[in-house]
Amino acid sequence: MSRGPLRRAGQLAGAGLMAAGLVLAAEAAYLPAKAKVGQWLLEAAWAETLETGRPARPWSWADVAPAARLSAPALGAAAVVLASASGEAMAWGPGHVPGTAPLGTPGLAAVAGHRDTHLAFLAKLRPGDLLALETPGGGVQRYRVTRALVVDSREWRFPVALEGPRRLALATCWPFDGDEDGPMRFVLFAEEIAAPETPAA
Repeated sequence: MSRGPLRRAGQLAGAGLMAAGLVLAAEAAYLPAKAKVGQWLLEAAWAETLETGRPARPWSWADVAPAARLSAPALGAAAVVLASASGEAMAWGPGHVPGTAPLGTPGLAAVAGHRDTHLAFLAKLRPGDLLALETPGGGVQRYRVTRALVVDSREWRFPVALEGPRRLALATCWPFDGDEDGPMRFVLFAEEIAAPETPAA
């Protein structure tokens, strides 16, 4: 075979490898990019929810709406929490786990989200750190992280507590640096900090 066809075959193989690399890179970038765009749209919907007092959809065909906004002020991290923790909803943001207390009400409210996007900041939180939960009525509740567990989702379920002190349970996949989905979950618990009493005038 002459050098011309060999060179052409090498160029075609190189182009094929480059195209495959671009496809893999695009797939790797897709979820983080989707998460960023989704959070931008959710932040806009959250602002509208606070302004109007009614749940606002982040885009016209969305079947979920913001339920709260969770932040870790010391880390500069925040995420709008959706009213659902379905797989479809969590592609866009963390979601409220059904069967647990509604966000901002007495009892244990649970939120689940992805470890590599919306709830990646959980890896940096430690007992004693502060969280803030903003609810649709405009109120902000402050929570202090108390403990964390690593559990097997095939056996473990969120405790059901629909009354008592306000508490949060935030869950994501474990380990944080894993690249495959598995049954293990990291669950972080936080308890509301009582607002200081205002002295009588």
